[in-house]
Amino acid sequence: MKLSRTASVTASLLLAGGLVLTGCSSPGATSEGNAGGSSSNVAEAQGPLTKDNFADRMSKAQLEAGSVHITMDMGDSVEGTIEADMVVNEDPQKVQMQMQMNAGGMDADVRLVDGKMFMNMGELSQGKFFDLSNMPGGAGDISAMLDQMNPGAQVAGFGDALTDFKADPKGPEIDGVTTTQLTLTLDTKKMFEAQPQEGVNIDDIVAALGETTVYDMFVGPDDLPRRIVMPNVGGVGTLSQEFTAWGEPVTVTAPAADEIADASTLQG
Repeated sequence: MKLSRTASVTASLLLAGGLVLTGCSSPGATSEGNAGGSSSNVAEAQGPLTKDNFADRMSKAQLEAGSVHITMDMGDSVEGTIEADMVVNEDPQKVQMQMQMNAGGMDADVRLVDGKMFMNMGELSQGKFFDLSNMPGGAGDISAMLDQMNPGAQVAGFGDALTDFKADPKGPEIDGVTTTQLTLTLDTKKMFEAQPQEGVNIDDIVAALGETTVYDMFVGPDDLPRRIVMPNVGGVGTLSQEFTAWGEPVTVTAPAADEIADASTLQG
């Protein structure tokens, strides 16, 4: 079973928007996030964020922080909450995440550990986890998603897709942090061509999203995102993510062997 097209498209949108998945943590990071020193003074000394430096500076800031808590609102069409703790790393195989979903009428516990993705769907999976990487096509899809987390590749593709950049240093205060509001307009086709996914037809995506996609990013004085908003993505309403607890310890563990069910039961 392959990851759903909706999940793949959502992942691409988040990645292309310069979200935490495009960042990296300290070299050699494990499944435990390490609190790094504040980069605020360094960022302020470098001056304002510009079209030429914002992607690199934000990536480096996430590299230093190493971990984050994310709260996601997936738009008007999906009710519920999605919360995640993540350890980010420039090596895709070292990216770690635990996500709790209570959305769309389904409860789920999703864990990304050592290049493998596990999902517990509560009653639907009888309280067990499925190892998605062991399912036909699953390993390839997960590998592609992990490859997209490479910040170097993201920055390269992002620059080609960016068609307009605006920076307002007087953005709103978020959780006591002053922010700069970045409004980014990206060429939708180039954005997806920079991060192709198996089974995703780029022309269909462009037809659904439009030729351009606009992101509002609210960035603190330490170059770390506090909020990212994608207005009316694909007609589902506003998508947004809140970023808190940068650099606080995060530990993600894989399910024990007796907690993993036969993934073939999901195939139809």
